[in-house]
Formats: sequence, structure tokens, C-alpha cells
Amino acid sequence: MHILEQLGVALGLASLAGVNLYLTVLLAGLAVRFDWLHIAAQHQNLEVLGHPVVLFVAGLLFCLQFFADKVPWVDSLWDSVHTFIRPVGGVLLGVEAVGDMPLYVKVAAAFLAGGAALTAHGAKAGTRLLVNQSPEPVSNVAVSVSEDVAVAGGVALTLLNPMVALITFGSILIILWLLLPRLWRASKAALWLVWRKLRMPGMRRTLAQPLELERRVSDDLKDLLLLQVGLDENDVVATVRCLSGKGRGVRGLSSNLPGLLVLTRQKDHVYFAASKGLSDRVFRLPLEGVEIQTDSRFLSENLSLEGAAFRAVFRFPRGEGDVVETLALRLRDNPLPQDKVAEAPVVSGSKQVRIKPGTGQLPAVGVDAPTSPIMRPIPGLAGVLESPPRSAAASAPEQVGAPDLKGPESASLKPLVLPRPSVSSEVVLRPLDDPPAISEPQADLPLPADSPSNEESDKPAEGAEPKKEALPAFPALP
Repeated sequence: MHILEQLGVALGLASLAGVNLYLTVLLAGLAVRFDWLHIAAQHQNLEVLGHPVVLFVAGLLFCLQFFADKVPWVDSLWDSVHTFIRPVGGVLLGVEAVGDMPLYVKVAAAFLAGGAALTAHGAKAGTRLLVNQSPEPVSNVAVSVSEDVAVAGGVALTLLNPMVALITFGSILIILWLLLPRLWRASKAALWLVWRKLRMPGMRRTLAQPLELERRVSDDLKDLLLLQVGLDENDVVATVRCLSGKGRGVRGLSSNLPGLLVLTRQKDHVYFAASKGLSDRVFRLPLEGVEIQTDSRFLSENLSLEGAAFRAVFRFPRGEGDVVETLALRLRDNPLPQDKVAEAPVVSGSKQVRIKPGTGQLPAVGVDAPTSPIMRPIPGLAGVLESPPRSAAASAPEQVGAPDLKGPESASLKPLVLPRPSVSSEVVLRPLDDPPAISEPQADLPLPADSPSNEESDKPAEGAEPKKEALPAFPALP
């Protein structure tokens, strides 16, 4: 019975030392020195904890830890330093707690106390790494105060009732050992994300154009894809390293699993190859009807796939936001973003329609509606004759089969067909907003001043023979 009580005291003090070594030594020493708790005869070796020097050193270090343990990330740095201190302190407390026992009992107590202290320390450090992922300090202060209260209550329980302490701390250690793989994965993932965050660039640039993702297919990954999902190596498009996050609906996909997100030529599925324990596994996730979102957190860039029956989250190191956005574009099967280009206006009647250059599409134009300047109706010839005359060089050539000048009719919307100009003719195209006047072609030589310029003088009178032009006389040959 006395052996079990001694083991209970050794196990309790060692477990509490893994959480807060200095507070455990300080409270136990104060209880021994001021006789707050009755110490059995077999635990008289613990009287050394009541020495003034031990109390002073323990109290000073506890004050330092009290403030360091409530600052985010400073507490994790403090825990990393004490990874080699708390287990040693737990072993010393366990050996002193068993008292004058055979050597084999002391050795067994030392192993048990060291394992308990290391387990408690690992649980504390892993929990702090998870809490530190939220940048606000309230959660750190609350967790630190809760740990101090739990250590004070545990010291009192251990010294008052060692048998209850043995059962209580034994049960807690069994639960921690069952949860240790998840805590270890969470701690390792948090350390990897912290290390990558420290190495991230100082400025994050916006995604101007999608990145070219890496494609690394090792022999192990090739065999794994072929055996589990029947996927050939040539179908793999890209592989990106990431961690799994907290999700639901996918059997076997737990959080903080390191692996590769595999993109293939199959547009309806994406694959995640992860290492879980001593085995590797490939998870097949459908993309049909799935909402894809990106989220930026304190330590990671998250990519979430949420459907009706499942939700999967993948965590990438901080600073790889461009990689996450590129993955989201690939999985959504959306067109790649292009640089913004000024849109060219297209006139359509009194309304302007803008289209993007390079699309090769124009708005539909009605045949009967005056829309484009090219299809505007030509005014009547009467209005044409009233317009000011143009010069000979600027006038258009005479149209074949010109309409009669006597009865101007409203022109239809038929396009204006011009004859193919000869070598000597000149065609000048002007904007149709101000249509050119149609006139008869003029001779290159100017007419004499006394000759009539109107067209009626060239016409012969009714009943009269047309005049014959006299040819110039040539000199007689000798």
C-alpha cells in the first residue's frame, strides 16, 4: 500500500512538472516548510523542497514564466527551451518521492516519472501551438491561467490523497497517449507553418497571371496513384505540397496530414496523396457541384472545397497566396485572368455599344435601321444638286446608269456600288455624314469664257440637225 502511495506522489508531481515545473516545486516546498499539508513519513525526502534557496530560485523562475507564458509565441519559445528541463525535473521529483526504496523501484519510478513529464510537456506545448494560431492574446492568457490553477489543485490532491492522484493522473496519461499522434501531427504542422512564415517574402503581390505549377511525380507517388485509383503518370498535371485541414464527410481524411494535392487531366476530380501513420493513402474528391473558396489566415493560406456531402480544407504556407489562387482557378476551370484593356466603342445608331478588343464579335445590325455610318441612306438627288459644287479632283466618277435628273426619288438602303476606277480617274472617299455632290465629269481643259457653261447649250434644237465640229486644217503637202 505504501508503495502505491509513493508511486502516486511520484506520478502526480512528475506530471505536474511537465506542465509547470517551477510552480510545482514552489507549492510543494511551501507546503512542506509551513506544514500546510501533512507529509507522511515515507515522503520525508521531499523536505528538501522547503529549503529557502530552493524556494527562492523556484519563485524567481516562476515569475519569469508567469509573464512569458501569457505572450503569444513567446510561450512556445519558452516551452521549446524547457523540453530538456521539465522531464529532468520530473525524474528528480519522482526519485525523491519514492524515498528509501530498493534500487529497482527507484529506476522504475524514474522511467515512469520521466515519461509522464515528457507526455504532459508535449501536450502543453502542442496545445499552445494550436492556440497561437489565433493572433489575439486573450486565449493565451486564459489557457495559461487555467494551467496554473490546475497545477495548484494537482499539487494539493497529490499530497493529500496519493491513491486518488495515482488513479487520476494515470487516466489522464492514458488519454494523452491515445491523443498523442494527433497532437504530434498538429505540433509538427504548426512548426512547419511557422518556419515557412518566417521565410516568407515581406510583400505579397497580387496575382497578375496564374503561375506555372510544379509537376513532381516520384516513383512512390506513381505506384500509389496507379494501385489505389488507377491513375496513370501521364495524366498528372501538377502536384503541390500542402497540409490537410479540418473537414467532414471524407472517411480517413483527418487534419494536419502532410501530402500532395494532385491535379490531373480529369476535370471532375482532384486527388490528395497523404502519409497517415505507417501507410500512404490517396483521397479522391469530386469537383462537380463543389464551391471552391480561398481564405488567408495567420499562419496559412487555405483552400476549401465544400459540397453537399463533404468539406475538405487544404492548408498552404503563408506567402503562397498566388499558388492558392492559381489552384482555385484551375479547379474552377475558369478562364485565366488577363490584364485590363481599354474597350473600344462601336457606334450603333444613337447608342454606343462597347466590346472587348480581340473577340471578333460585333453587335447585330438591323438592315432596315440606320445604324452604322456606312449603311446610312443617301439623300435625294434634289438635295444633292442644291449642295455646293465640288472641284473636279474631289468629285467622284460618273456612275454607270445614273438616274434621271428630272424626277428625284427617295433612295433606298441599297449599298452604293462604284465602278472600278480607271488609271486616269481619281476616287476620293469622304465621310458620308456630309455626302459629296454628284456632278458630271469635266474636261481637263477649262472652257472659254464666252462659251455657255450650261448643259442645255450642248443639246440640239428640236427638228434641227446636230452641228458638226470642224476639224482643223492641215497645211498642204509640198
